[in-house]
Amino acid sequence: DAAAQEGKTLTLETLAEDEIPRHNSVLINELKLSDFKQVLMRNNISSEFSGGVLWCSNGTLALRRVDVGKVAMEGCISEEYYKIRELLYEQYAIV
Repeated sequence: DAAAQEGKTLTLETLAEDEIPRHNSVLINELKLSDFKQVLMRNNISSEFSGGVLWCSNGTLALRRVDVGKVAMEGCISEEYYKIRELLYEQYAIV
């Protein structure tokens, strides 16, 4: 096969949008909630620890470690929810 390919120019062709295979995003980093508390403080978002849970926005939003490398975010949908989620995503490399 290699001999048959010699002398040929190979090219890559773009795929149509619906032909691109999908994959799940992977977040890479080991987030420490204590470090994230500092990120929140630098962005003027109040937070405090209670029972291993990082409570934000006057107790309306909770961040907790649910498994090794996994953090759950629970709370009322609000402008601050989306801001905190954005800050949380910024702590990871997304591939």
